[in-house]
Amino acid sequence: MKNLLTIALFLIFFASAHAGIKADLIVAQDGSGNVKTVSEAISKVPENNKKRFTIFIKKGVYNEQIRIPANKPYISLIGESAENTKLTFNISNKIAGTTSAAYAFYVGGHDFHAENLTFENSHNFEKGGQGQQAVAVLSEADRLIFKNCKFLGWQDTLYAKNGRQYFENCYIEGNVDFIFGQATAVFDKCVIHSKGDGYITAPMRFAADESSGFVFNKAKLTANNIEKGVFLGRPWRAFGRTVFLNSEMGAHIFGEGWNNWGKTENEKTAYFAEFNSKGAGAKMSERAKWIHQLTKEESKNFETKNFLKGKDGWNPKKAKNDWLENTKHDWKLVSWNEVLKQTPLWYETDEAARIADQVVLYQRDNGGWEKNIDMSGMLTQNEREKITKSKTDISETTIDNKTTYAQINFLAKTITASLRKTTPPTNFPKHKEAFFKGLDFLLSMQYENGGFPQFFPLQKNYSRHITFNDDAMIGVLKVLREIAKKKEDYLFVDEERRAKSEKAVEKAIPLILKLQVEINGKKTIWAAQYDEITLKPANARKFEPASLTAGESVGIIRFLMLDAKPNQTIIDAIESAVNWYKVNKINGIRWERKNGENVVIKDKNAPPIWARFYEFETMKPIFIGRDAIIHYDVSEIEAERRNGYAWYISEPNELIEKDYPKWLKSQNRLR
Repeated sequence: MKNLLTIALFLIFFASAHAGIKADLIVAQDGSGNVKTVSEAISKVPENNKKRFTIFIKKGVYNEQIRIPANKPYISLIGESAENTKLTFNISNKIAGTTSAAYAFYVGGHDFHAENLTFENSHNFEKGGQGQQAVAVLSEADRLIFKNCKFLGWQDTLYAKNGRQYFENCYIEGNVDFIFGQATAVFDKCVIHSKGDGYITAPMRFAADESSGFVFNKAKLTANNIEKGVFLGRPWRAFGRTVFLNSEMGAHIFGEGWNNWGKTENEKTAYFAEFNSKGAGAKMSERAKWIHQLTKEESKNFETKNFLKGKDGWNPKKAKNDWLENTKHDWKLVSWNEVLKQTPLWYETDEAARIADQVVLYQRDNGGWEKNIDMSGMLTQNEREKITKSKTDISETTIDNKTTYAQINFLAKTITASLRKTTPPTNFPKHKEAFFKGLDFLLSMQYENGGFPQFFPLQKNYSRHITFNDDAMIGVLKVLREIAKKKEDYLFVDEERRAKSEKAVEKAIPLILKLQVEINGKKTIWAAQYDEITLKPANARKFEPASLTAGESVGIIRFLMLDAKPNQTIIDAIESAVNWYKVNKINGIRWERKNGENVVIKDKNAPPIWARFYEFETMKPIFIGRDAIIHYDVSEIEAERRNGYAWYISEPNELIEKDYPKWLKSQNRLR
């Protein structure tokens, strides 16, 4: 009873002291809240939450590296006041390895709000931290709001990396490029304080039609420790954009105002503009001739309601939680499953470089990678150190689940993008080294007969089998073929490795043709795995018996179709496999999910589908539960297996209707 009374009195005090704040959690170092650290509070937020989750932080100095991941949106952090509630951490790019990893506070969850907080990177604070990037806040999410907050640092204080962001009544300090990134951001009534000679902004933008850029409205520019002066900005990339509206500029601002980063060609592409600048630093007659001095009408394009509206019409001054929770945001982080699907320009971005750095970090000492790891998610320094310590463990390096060859493919794209730059970035050499190490790993794991096991070094189980399952072997061969053919992303590969890749593909193709299952004198399709010695179809796990696989065989056929001048054996293999699909299609049913269950629905108008697995002799679709008993009706297996697996597939439709006719046409032209 006494404890309940204490809690009740505390809640009454909290409600009266902070009227209007309804906190889901309270952080207090003295133990008077729910948790003692901000990180612990964030860990308690449900993943992929759909509603606003408010965390109140009581006064204190919280020394911790804090991360709000992409799968935790709608978080609000509210401090007692920016003066007495500080989130701080000591880290720099020299400690973390890259600027993107050198953050004190990170936010990747969309619709994040922060109020009454100080964010600080304390690295070398007493010495100024010159020459060391040390990020106080790295923000890369959509529809972010910071109100009444302070951002303390020296170089690279605020990394507004991506997404739309709104800052109101904030204080931001630093000296070199201390507000930088590719975000679309508005700074409304903020104090921007330069702690020495340098540059305020370094915006990144890759094309004139990109929406990104920084807008400062009614800003106040102050400074101390100035010897020469401060530039308003310089373009981190050629089309970088920064605009100052109605801002008061101190005498520390250079008369020319803006810097071209040592490249006169940037003057033709960068967009730097001012309207109604005031104060001793607003010497408009001395401004660089290549910048834009806006009219009142032109300045309206950069008002908050216009500049941040995006596709969804977001207005940070008016949007309520119910609107945010029911309106899809415009921008999201690139996930690991999407990294190979981006435009060539994206691989030149800092985001691509950060992910590449993490791919290198995750690589094991033998050159391979472990499976089922999201290599795009932002790491903390503790996590990075833990991963580094595990690099010597090579027991689980694999090509299963699109692993190792996908990492190699991604590194190749970032390396090629780096080579397009006038000066390759500092992380270029380690990306290249990791790529070659990974390629050597793939080449070393190939059997003499041309096949590839699932794991390497070899294990004493079914993973030693030659593996088509989940496109493992075909995924590797497609990358090796691209290298052998000197495709654009692989032009940097040396001739010795290119020749080895070519030989590996040449060795594999005869084996693929040999492994095509023949039944009653007719070639069909392929099994998922084969014994590496006998070359007979083989079992994997007890509920994965040897059978024909209609899923992975599509990928095998498409790989064989890549040969521009196939011999008759390859042609026969393709023809017989496509014919098998035509004969064994299933009409009149759909495979759908209803009320959380996967079920077969009868529908005479449904397009053809195929079972994932077929019995060798009978050609009947088979379904296997964890009891390893073969069933001919999918409804007979347990719900966990029935609902967690793609027992029916539709991919062969595209093979038959599009890929095969296109291939036939190409062969007719060649003959």
